[in-house]
Amino acid sequence: MGQDWSTDWFPKLQGLVIIRCPELLLVACIPWTNTLHYANIRDVKLLEVLGYNSESCHHVNVIGKDELHNLDQVLAFNKLAGLESMVLKRCPPLEWKQLVMLTSLKKLVFDSADALVGPLGVECDVEWQHPVERLDVQESCGASGKELTKLLTHLPRLSMLCIINCENITQLAVGVDLERTTSAASEVEQHKDEDGLLLFLANLSESLREMRIRNCPDLALVDPPSIFFPALQSLERLQIFGSPKILPAGSPSCCRFPSSLQELDLSDVQGMGTLEPLSNLTSLTKLRLGNCGKDLRCKGLEPLLTARGQLRDLIVIRSPRFFAGWTPNPRRVQLQDELGQGQKLQQLGSFKLLTDDHMGLLAAPICSFLSYSLTHLNLCEDDKIERFTKEQEDSLHLLTSLQRLDFGSFSKLQSLPAELHKFTNLKQLGVRSCPAVRSLPKDGLPKSLQELDVGECDNAELMQQCRGLVGTIPKIRLQPRD
Repeated sequence: MGQDWSTDWFPKLQGLVIIRCPELLLVACIPWTNTLHYANIRDVKLLEVLGYNSESCHHVNVIGKDELHNLDQVLAFNKLAGLESMVLKRCPPLEWKQLVMLTSLKKLVFDSADALVGPLGVECDVEWQHPVERLDVQESCGASGKELTKLLTHLPRLSMLCIINCENITQLAVGVDLERTTSAASEVEQHKDEDGLLLFLANLSESLREMRIRNCPDLALVDPPSIFFPALQSLERLQIFGSPKILPAGSPSCCRFPSSLQELDLSDVQGMGTLEPLSNLTSLTKLRLGNCGKDLRCKGLEPLLTARGQLRDLIVIRSPRFFAGWTPNPRRVQLQDELGQGQKLQQLGSFKLLTDDHMGLLAAPICSFLSYSLTHLNLCEDDKIERFTKEQEDSLHLLTSLQRLDFGSFSKLQSLPAELHKFTNLKQLGVRSCPAVRSLPKDGLPKSLQELDVGECDNAELMQQCRGLVGTIPKIRLQPRD
């Protein structure tokens, strides 16, 4: 059949679907005609999946089989100049001659690849550049830091980089300015014995806006953190999961991160100690710290919450003494004098906090400090506490600006704090996965309450009491969320 095939067949075909034909060999590459807008091909010879769509976001998704040796076997690169997104999983490496034909490509994903892009070859100019803006490298056990470095030197517009489960990338470093080297390639060559080294050269310092690093357990910085991260001077969002060695203990404690950061998400990262390394992040609006050490303390948090800071969303879990012993300055900075408008003062005050360190948080000095700014408090994950102490309840009531209050995953909590009705601004109350809570406070709930969510408590007595409130509270959730 292959000998009889002609690319002139079906010249106006717009859609193609082939499902579970494992012996079928595609004799025409996708797309062989400019009229083809959609293809869904699954379980054929060479391919697990080939998805193609040129109507909405022009993209292609390829999952290869072992018999696939070159992407030219299934893709017509000469007809993919308009392609915007490409996802390659278990595929042979792209060749440079294939990549340069994708002149509109904005997103490129390598998944479970032994290599990323084939050798550039002497015929490809070292200054060749590509317009890719997002690059994901994940589950790529064979891809080395050296290989990724070479690719990055040709992506001057790269704004987002994701590195996930890449065990061969073990070191990060900042390279010298490209102007001081004869070429980006020569800079990489200086580290030819360090295949695990990922080198960030000068072309990334201005373009990179977001970086995600996940589950790279041996990844460490060659440069001190005080040098590496500030060099990425345009970085706005940084996420690091499961890379405990990336912030070594005993490294310089100040200015580890670029002042441009707006969102910082760290999980299973050790070595910070306090939040003082974040003191320069005056643009930071979201901060998430998960399992970043039992000794992590909140020292340094105060500047992020006062006039200089912009922090609006803080999540801290599995650092059990984060708030312990914190004595913030009770005299808040005179925001109105600095901002000049009461409206801006009000906007500056809104703050959301999720934490499992309720014992440290619910202290009078801390709650007094947060009284005018904290609007959403989520207390979660405690398998010991049965009831809050009188001192903790009194401190909680200092949070007079609360509009939303959530209790989640308190497995032994038997009663909610008393006098919740005194929260005159409270609009939402959530009690989730608290199976031992049998009733609402005896003094009732605030008249301002608009939403009550007890859908995951699975306690018959509590459910019955909440059913009696139907009609008095606009929205009551009694069933678990889908």
